[in-house]
Amino acid sequence: MSAFRNKGFTLIELMVTVAIVAILVVVGIPNLRDAMIRSRLSGQIQEFYGTLSLARSEAIKRGAFVSICKSNNGTGCTAGSAWRDGWIVFVNNDNDSPAAVDGGDTILRVFPALPSSDSLNANNNFTNYITYDRFGMANNVGTFVFCANSDETKARTIAIIRTRPRIVPNTRDIPKTEDGTPITSCENP
Repeated sequence: MSAFRNKGFTLIELMVTVAIVAILVVVGIPNLRDAMIRSRLSGQIQEFYGTLSLARSEAIKRGAFVSICKSNNGTGCTAGSAWRDGWIVFVNNDNDSPAAVDGGDTILRVFPALPSSDSLNANNNFTNYITYDRFGMANNVGTFVFCANSDETKARTIAIIRTRPRIVPNTRDIPKTEDGTPITSCENP
């Protein structure tokens, strides 16, 4: 027996360790990226759901029409913009159609744009705006779709029925519209 004890790793031990780390990285990073995307979309959909709930509750509380519209400037409705560019919630005293912020209207809340990789689109019923009346009833029924990187397989949807919004669960990871049909496009839900 020698008095010296070797410290350190052999080349084989080091190669096995590097191989295990490489396998974990290759397997783990895509899953981590997907989890981050799902988390981001979940936060965005919860924020928009909160916007819809705010508009509905303010309409009931104030006994007035409250609208949500696309807005890229935060001061008025901008029909040429996209929902992903931002939106505002305002008291729509004259219930104009399409909804517009007029002199007597009060802006309740302004929401900023989504990240450039994400999209928010509505079906034709909510192309530019949605309005709730004093009873909390929406002016129409339809669907809002959130997508990350234009990937409809990761889409999340909010269905608007007359009485209230609801987040549509993805059954078997297939996003659906308010009537249960699968989402086939992030651009035209």
